[in-house]
Amino acid sequence: MKKIEIPALYKKWHVDRGYELESLFEQLTEQFDIRSVLYPGCYVHITPSFYIPRAVYVDMELPAKKFFDDPSVLEYIESRKTYKEKSEVTFYHQSYEELIDEPRESFDLVISQYAGFISEPTKRYLKKGGVLMVNNSHGDAGLASIDKDFNLVAVFGQSGLSEKNLDQYFIPKKKTEVTTKYLKDLGRSIGYTKTASNYIFEKVT
Repeated sequence: MKKIEIPALYKKWHVDRGYELESLFEQLTEQFDIRSVLYPGCYVHITPSFYIPRAVYVDMELPAKKFFDDPSVLEYIESRKTYKEKSEVTFYHQSYEELIDEPRESFDLVISQYAGFISEPTKRYLKKGGVLMVNNSHGDAGLASIDKDFNLVAVFGQSGLSEKNLDQYFIPKKKTEVTTKYLKDLGRSIGYTKTASNYIFEKVT
């Protein structure tokens, strides 16, 4: 049987750094009905494709385009997938703020990690009842927390995915009027009294 090598960039940025997030994606797909995912600002983070049959990745970086152009990447995904279907992977070499050639409200999951304020321009592609998985590295989780289109339904931390005490999150440490303009002008996260590594929001409208 042919040995499938780990793609070098994926190994460097995710395997070697312990940032594949396998447990998170495994728990997400178990708890929510996720069959498709949109990952803007993905770079080379292909872990979602191990658990979700249809994945659309968006990134402006040239190394990311070269990575997804390599047929061995899909071969590696196939070797690690946890579902029966054939993996479906699409990559757009562009800004996520520009329109992509995908139908509105066609994804079960949108991912926002380290690429800025993703939730606002990409929520158009998320189904009603679909979920946004977001960290707060650039303040995007904070932005989602004040967006009427989203409702916090779970958080992910050291103990895994949890739906407990959600009202304790997104309470600013300092007395601050948290608005969209404030967060965007700041360009980063603010301090909250209780935090998690990732937040799960349901799209409610």
